[in-house]
Amino acid sequence: MRKTITISILLSLSLVACTTNHTKNTPSKGPVKFIDLTSDTSQTLIDDYWVVTKKQEPLYPVDAAKRGVSGCVDLEVGISNEGKMIVYKVKKSYPQGIFDDYAAAALLKWRWKAADANVDKLPVLTLMHMGFKVIGSKNKQQAQEECGKFHV
Repeated sequence: MRKTITISILLSLSLVACTTNHTKNTPSKGPVKFIDLTSDTSQTLIDDYWVVTKKQEPLYPVDAAKRGVSGCVDLEVGISNEGKMIVYKVKKSYPQGIFDDYAAAALLKWRWKAADANVDKLPVLTLMHMGFKVIGSKNKQQAQEECGKFHV
């Protein structure tokens, strides 16, 4: 009986701890205003604002590798004034949904430093392409068609 009560109390305490809201301790910063570099004419301007200092290659999904699936993900990425990705949106992926989370997880680890011209460290919205290629790909032709020059 005593063990049952102890276990019940411990479970209750752990559930309370899991539901505690810590957001009240973080100040609200409001919406970030990005400079939009996502248009075809603006995409080359990213180097005027931010320079990559740390890249992380994405992990390859084990199931996709076993099945010989290659693909890509195009993301719209928001780079903060601290040089970190703070928002993203998958614009296109092939095959749909297989590599999305892996691409986003890798980009979360990327870091940028403000370019010399970006003294105010202005946040930007830009496009990123992440390619996923496996040796012996069973969908090589389709991946090249969907992902373009990145899969030659």
